[in-house]
Amino acid sequence: MARIWRSRRAAAALFLASLLAGAVSCDDDKCTGPLCDCSDGRCVFNCGDDCTPGCSGADDCNATCGEDCAYTCQSGSNCKVACGARCRVLCESTSTCHTTCGESCNYSCRNVNDCAPKVGAVSTVLCESVGNCNVTCEGACSVHCINVGNCNVHCASGSPTQCSAGIWSCGPC
Repeated sequence: MARIWRSRRAAAALFLASLLAGAVSCDDDKCTGPLCDCSDGRCVFNCGDDCTPGCSGADDCNATCGEDCAYTCQSGSNCKVACGARCRVLCESTSTCHTTCGESCNYSCRNVNDCAPKVGAVSTVLCESVGNCNVTCEGACSVHCINVGNCNVHCASGSPTQCSAGIWSCGPC
């Protein structure tokens, strides 16, 4: 009887481990990375520091991660990420790319209709071949707009400075 009980406990533990493994990572055609829920073309990531959520061809790619995150969203519809300091964000060939990140963020938005990052101090933003680039800087930041319909830079204090053609700064150039 004791052997059957141990066997059932082991089977239950194995079943629970397999459920948790499916809930904490995903690797399908559209979503790759840790702590992800993927369904119906939608990827939702919720991970900590040093994570690398990514989507390709997803209808929605949403991520919440900690510091030193590397987020990539390509060839889909809507991209949205919230992360801490030193994050790297790349959105390419999507409809939207909305981002909130901490200081020293590196944000790149290429071939997107609407790029809307809110970045912390000492961050760099690149908008290239986009319809709208609407940047909010919470401190000193640099914004590069290349082949952009509208390049709007909002500084936490004061107005942006145009450093050269297509390059804006909150703070000194």
